[in-house]
Amino acid sequence: MVENISLPESGMREVITIIMNFITGSLLIITGVSTMGGTLERANSKLLNKTISLFSKNRWTAFFTGIFLTGLVQSSTAVTILTVSLVDSGIMKLEAAVSIVYGANIGTTFNAQFMSLHISQYAWYILIAGCILSFGTVARLKTAGTVIAGAGLMFSGLDLMSKSVMILKDNSFLAQWMQDHSENIFLCLVTGLVFTMLAQSSSATVGMTILLFNNGLLPFASAVALTLGDNIGSCIIAQIASIKSGTAGKRVALAHTLYNVLGVAVAFLLLPQFCGAVLVATRHLGQDSSHLVANTHTIFNLLSAMLFLPISKYYVQLLRFILPDKIIER
Repeated sequence: MVENISLPESGMREVITIIMNFITGSLLIITGVSTMGGTLERANSKLLNKTISLFSKNRWTAFFTGIFLTGLVQSSTAVTILTVSLVDSGIMKLEAAVSIVYGANIGTTFNAQFMSLHISQYAWYILIAGCILSFGTVARLKTAGTVIAGAGLMFSGLDLMSKSVMILKDNSFLAQWMQDHSENIFLCLVTGLVFTMLAQSSSATVGMTILLFNNGLLPFASAVALTLGDNIGSCIIAQIASIKSGTAGKRVALAHTLYNVLGVAVAFLLLPQFCGAVLVATRHLGQDSSHLVANTHTIFNLLSAMLFLPISKYYVQLLRFILPDKIIER
């Protein structure tokens, strides 16, 4: 006779608490990142258009423009969607747009590095300071206050998620269940992809991965797989934005998705070597293991750009082959 394994009532309450904290924490992170990105984007909207138009003449200037602008507005989505619209309207060439996408992927990793800093315990202080400034107490600092408030929301979400992780860690049954299932790196890859697609925010996935790994609930290879899945899941917004675009705009969205899928495929096939490279780089930077997940995100996107930039011309040809120009019959 097979005995059913069930959680005691207290364990079920802990599971519900963990799930609710993760959902609420993820929403706070998403809202915080959206607030920071939206505020910076509005404040620099003219700068975004001017910079992209001025520095997208060749692949290298376009590449660094992508890094700079995404780092500035903390939203690769905003930069990618703007690039889709510029290519679709004929203002920008596909070759430059592809290089901007490479750079935007690197720029978006700054947020992961930001979250790896040990300052989530100061989240409420950051949030309160940001709210006070955003009320316009000092007119010149109103925009900065909104950005700081967004950072406070993000770190509040991270702090709330960390409380769930501590509950999970202290419950031997749940911790063992987590460790048993996290050994499957393909499952972790898919989980990262799906979670990011549903949340439409890579920051929430990266934040969750940082907390789980730093508390010993994820082996490093599984944390890397989650982060790789996150890179593919983040492409969904650009694909949605390109639905009403013409062929040129759809090519940019495809460039973003295919770039991440191919990069993840290579990294996943060479996972032991990739994990080793991240460990060596982190050690040489003089950082401890708490920075490994954020460094994984950064190093993956740096290596992907190094791989694609030299062959960018052929990549553009592939995109045109997959999505050819429509022939209008007369």
